[in-house]
Amino acid sequence: MPAGSRSDDQAARATVPGVTNDPAALTRTLDDTQRHRALELIRSLKDTALPDAASGELLDQLEKLLLYPRVSDLLFWRIPELTADEVIDEALRYQPFV
Repeated sequence: MPAGSRSDDQAARATVPGVTNDPAALTRTLDDTQRHRALELIRSLKDTALPDAASGELLDQLEKLLLYPRVSDLLFWRIPELTADEVIDEALRYQPFV
């Protein structure tokens, strides 16, 4: 490939909103509204007064928002426990290997 040209893969990534073009730091991003919603969902899920019946739907919403298939692992099974911001940041670093 000639110097300065981009591969087809890089060109495809350049058109995907919310994805950086730097191959070394392929990290998705959320806009302020999405991040605020994710923080609300995480706070609700960590509330011990939340009925079990409601937690499933909230987890589904959070997984769809963050595109992270096992977000409950980040919320409840990480040691040391992650903050809400750390959960979001970790989920956004996830890259599916399709």
